[in-house]
Amino acid sequence: MKGNERRSRFPIFLLALILILGAALAYGVVWAPARAKALFGPADARLNLLQRSRSALALLDARDELLSSRGDAGNSGKFSIEADESVRAICTRLEVEGYVSSADAVCTFLTYAGLDRMVQAGTFTLSENLTSVEIARRIADPAARDISLRVFAGWRMEEIAAAVDASGFIFSGEEFLNLALNPPSESRTLLNLPESATLEGYFLPDSYSFEPDIPLESMIPVMLARFASAAQDSRLQEGLARQNISLHQAVTLASIIERETRADEEKGRIASVFYNRLAANMRLETDPTVQYALGYDSAAGTWWKSPLSLDDLAINSPYNTYLYQGLPPGPISNPAMTTILAAVQPEETPYYFFRARCDGSGTHVFSVTYEEHLNNACP
Repeated sequence: MKGNERRSRFPIFLLALILILGAALAYGVVWAPARAKALFGPADARLNLLQRSRSALALLDARDELLSSRGDAGNSGKFSIEADESVRAICTRLEVEGYVSSADAVCTFLTYAGLDRMVQAGTFTLSENLTSVEIARRIADPAARDISLRVFAGWRMEEIAAAVDASGFIFSGEEFLNLALNPPSESRTLLNLPESATLEGYFLPDSYSFEPDIPLESMIPVMLARFASAAQDSRLQEGLARQNISLHQAVTLASIIERETRADEEKGRIASVFYNRLAANMRLETDPTVQYALGYDSAAGTWWKSPLSLDDLAINSPYNTYLYQGLPPGPISNPAMTTILAAVQPEETPYYFFRARCDGSGTHVFSVTYEEHLNNACP
């Protein structure tokens, strides 16, 4: 009788074990993938049954981490991916830099969704209100990459507008230029601009990274904020006070120096020439201001015509420093901050003249008298 009881219990135990294993299998193979699909989208078709099940279980276990955001403030940061960076390294940096709470969970999602093969190099704007899943999808979307805009020292606004056109923003270079020529009151207040001034001179030469769908009204304040921040440099503020000039005057002078030389080591010396001429009530007589007044030279395909003719030097414009005394009404280009610092920290020299050296170096030879200046002419 006891042997019969043992035989009857064994099938019941076996049946229970089979039911438990079946339930677990159903959960892992059927329910978990279905639930993961509902929460995270379909799995990559290249995953086999075991991979799909494991990924689904891991995603469900980390659902709170993956589907929550860091905050609602809308603050954002820039996250850059290098060309040779592995997906695992990218996930780790996302966690280390505070964009996601779990590198493992993000990597699992990227693999589950087949997005690990889509991640490419670039810079992305990641805001605090994005979930980890949304961040993962963004870094795998080439269309979500930031647009880079490089502003070179010495460019005038029309040249920046051309770069805007070539970059693929949702607005045109012409729209950029129109707003830069007619800045809103907020921009004027930020930079303490004179009433008639444009934004010429205040686009700090640098590399900028913008969201692809950024509106123009948001882009320009970002660029101006970078200038305003750099302008807080104590050396600049002390130099303005020492020279007793306004920031606008300093940027105007620096914009001329920027077009006169690319050699940082002589910018302070050129600044001294201009200060000496102003103090002696001499006209600045500098070619870049005439080039600015002339505008685009269609024959040469440039905004900076060179050489200038006698007729060019006679153009009637307040920017023509061969005709008009003092500084022009405003900047003629966008100078680097190093050049602005040179404009308020001039060398102390006796020079009143300079001209290009004859060796093709792009540097200049300086002189005190006009006679010396003539003698320095190239043969």
